[in-house]
Amino acid sequence: MNDSTSDHKGNIIIGDGVTVNGSFTVPGKAMINGSLQGELVADELTIGPQGKVLGKVKVRKADVHGESHDSITASEYLIIRSSGQIHGTASYGKIEIERGGLITGSVSPCGDSSAAKAVQDKSVRTDA
Repeated sequence: MNDSTSDHKGNIIIGDGVTVNGSFTVPGKAMINGSLQGELVADELTIGPQGKVLGKVKVRKADVHGESHDSITASEYLIIRSSGQIHGTASYGKIEIERGGLITGSVSPCGDSSAAKAVQDKSVRTDA
């Protein structure tokens, strides 16, 4: 028996124009096209171009097209797209920032507490 909904188990989508508040644990993918205020723990996160996350985020992979405020930890991979913005603290396993992507705050590799390797209170913008 083939159940087409089984591919979506453990996932959450917050639609455009929707605002949710609280703490969420998502075993699969979280897609934020609206606004999430609170804490999010997920395997993968995509913040859509109109999406906004205000709070603490811990994921394995993050793909940011919209905005993240407070802190985001992507233990494996963090991608900041050309329209993406991170305001606050960003920790990552590997990072990719497209031209036009923006980070304001502090940036450091996951598991690295060395102040020498962290960029503190800086703004990084990749415009040509």
